[in-house]
Amino acid sequence: MLTPSLVVYVMLFLASPVSIIGQIDSSAVHDSPYGVIYNHLYYLQDDSYQPEKAALSFPENTVKVSDKAIKLKKILDGKGIYVDINRLPKNNNFTDTVSKENIYFIDRHDERIYVEKIGEAWHYSRTTVEMIPDMYREVFPFGSTFLDELHGPFWDTKLLSVSMSKWLGLLILLVFTSILFSLVNRLTRWLVSRIIRRRVALPDEVYKDLKKGSRVFALFLSTQFILYLLPMFQLPIRFNAFLIKGLDILSIFFLIFLVIRIVSIVFHYLNKATQQTDNTLDDQLMPVLNRIAQIIIWVIGIIYILDSLDVNVTALLAGISIGGLAIALAAQDTVKNFFGSIMIFLDRPFQIGDSISFNGIDGSVEEVGVRSTRIRTFANSVVYVPNGKLADSIVDNMGLRQFRRFKTELGITYDTPPKKIDLFIKGIRHILANHPHTRKDNFEVHLNSFGASSINILVYCFIDTAEWAVELKSRHDILYAIIFLAEELGVSFAFPSQSLYIESLPKGDSGSETNSPEERYAQGIQRIERFFETGDL
Repeated sequence: MLTPSLVVYVMLFLASPVSIIGQIDSSAVHDSPYGVIYNHLYYLQDDSYQPEKAALSFPENTVKVSDKAIKLKKILDGKGIYVDINRLPKNNNFTDTVSKENIYFIDRHDERIYVEKIGEAWHYSRTTVEMIPDMYREVFPFGSTFLDELHGPFWDTKLLSVSMSKWLGLLILLVFTSILFSLVNRLTRWLVSRIIRRRVALPDEVYKDLKKGSRVFALFLSTQFILYLLPMFQLPIRFNAFLIKGLDILSIFFLIFLVIRIVSIVFHYLNKATQQTDNTLDDQLMPVLNRIAQIIIWVIGIIYILDSLDVNVTALLAGISIGGLAIALAAQDTVKNFFGSIMIFLDRPFQIGDSISFNGIDGSVEEVGVRSTRIRTFANSVVYVPNGKLADSIVDNMGLRQFRRFKTELGITYDTPPKKIDLFIKGIRHILANHPHTRKDNFEVHLNSFGASSINILVYCFIDTAEWAVELKSRHDILYAIIFLAEELGVSFAFPSQSLYIESLPKGDSGSETNSPEERYAQGIQRIERFFETGDL
């Protein structure tokens, strides 16, 4: 638990000056990077302030060397670059691992400040010496003497090792930052609500994202404003480094939230665009891409935060790569499913709502996720199929059929007269030609074969529909009309049977039909057409 006393101890530690044990021998100044940097910092401390000795760390013949030594110390403090003396290399032949040269960078975030070996002696580099005026103007755009006029018993009194004059300066900075935040926040909200929303019809979701984004943008600018002016207060190095690191991390977080809001607005309009397309798979793809984009933004942001905390990001990424390879080998199925989902989104073998069949599974596609696809079977159960398996399977997409085939064989008895067979076939063709959902240019009705107990008639046609329910209803109507036509013509359907034939029987009057087959055919066709029109026979 963070107690008040612990907070005070932390503040005291952060506000304490750089601890340098004692002076260094002038003959050892140029022996190593340690000697150069230690000598420079030691002789610019409050209790050992001798700029002419600090200047020994610079190359010979440097113009205004003492002034440049003082400015470089202020630059380091203003940037919040805390130098850990105990970690400085003491090897005369020290070599930078990246450039393979005899140089040492004090801080990798600013490679203009480094020491180099010239001959057998180490000095601050000539590049650093030349860049000191530019870096000083960059760090202190308004100078570094902002509070030098405030002196006196009260102003020189220190609280947590920070003088009261500097606390006053920080208070003024916070007041101006609050005013800046309020102005930027109000201005951006006014632009969104009064200008943009009046000229462009913004959906409520986009308007909310813009309002939240304007607030985050104001917070981001406020932190950058503090970072811009903070160096001129010349706070104790540890305290200043802590504030700068904290504000850097905070600004990165604000930037992440701002980019996420922008991405959310972009994907809102992409979702709106995909809803206007015939393809339903892209509707499912947008939320997945949105999540992936947010993950990428957070990963990049965390990398920048780690880099700000002086973590060796290159080594970390190398370790993550090796660890990622091990994880990938241990979770091959997960990786396979992920890439399977990518292939499904790219190839688009089916859409949401399509009826598909594969590996004995038949159903309608409900959702395509990052790992698996959800299929609603015709038994109304839900099947989750790994995308890796689905991508490797042969998928029969019933939803892409332009027409649905209907094929059947009708077996009629052998005692059916040829005249009735011809009229029956003619009537079936008339049924297919007049049904509202059949394809009129491609159907076949023919005597096809002689079976063991029936004469077989092939009925082959296509139903013009993409809906299973309409297909079933159309089949029902066609079969029902055929049964009615058979009844009208007196045609009997055959079934497996055995017949017993007697050589001779007394001939009797078998009676006579009231109407001829032609008359019964015409009567039946009229009733069938009425059935297609009204649904009633």
